[in-house]
Amino acid sequence: MFIVDYCHEFSLKDKINSLEKDVHRRKKLPNHLTVLLGQENPSYNDLANIVVWCMLNHIKFLSFYDHKGQLCKHSLEKSLTPKLCKGDHILWHEVSCLNQKNGFVGRKIHIKLISPEKEGRMALVNLTGRLANQKEEITFSVEQIDQSLYKYFEFPDPEMGLHCGQNLNFFAYPPWQMALTEFLNIKTHHKLSYNRFLKKLSIYSKCEQRKGK
Repeated sequence: MFIVDYCHEFSLKDKINSLEKDVHRRKKLPNHLTVLLGQENPSYNDLANIVVWCMLNHIKFLSFYDHKGQLCKHSLEKSLTPKLCKGDHILWHEVSCLNQKNGFVGRKIHIKLISPEKEGRMALVNLTGRLANQKEEITFSVEQIDQSLYKYFEFPDPEMGLHCGQNLNFFAYPPWQMALTEFLNIKTHHKLSYNRFLKKLSIYSKCEQRKGK
């Protein structure tokens, strides 16, 4: 029994090492990974694991979208703190409140909790209104709106998304932020394994995003 368990453990580690090498050999990792919780209640321990795994794989930006408004920054911080190594830095983002990006030594990741209230349709309406007030004529382009949205939300658009749940439903995720996002489904983020997470990164690394071409 001991030999079987040992072999199983070795096999899993071997698979993880192989997946890590495959992902990094392809040199295609998302700069921003977003996690859409769907109908699930937050499992803070599992979400904290995702944060650490992103740091291990040099993913710089991570966001969590909870349309039900249950996700609590304090609870996520509490679960995350014991998992961090010395020198790790978590940069929390709020709308129009950008944390310092420079001056840190060690691993760091930018985290944002997205909600329909802060990043939803009304946010776009308010931003467009401010742009209109700045100009005598409404002649601003789509590119200007994109630049203003990036400055306002202080986060790049996600290249990859993990969608949790059985049915594909974006639950009013801000559409202007996910125009080029490659969404991959996981049935649940509860008890998500590192091996499963790496498999999704591997799938993303093989995707060819033509961006309308």
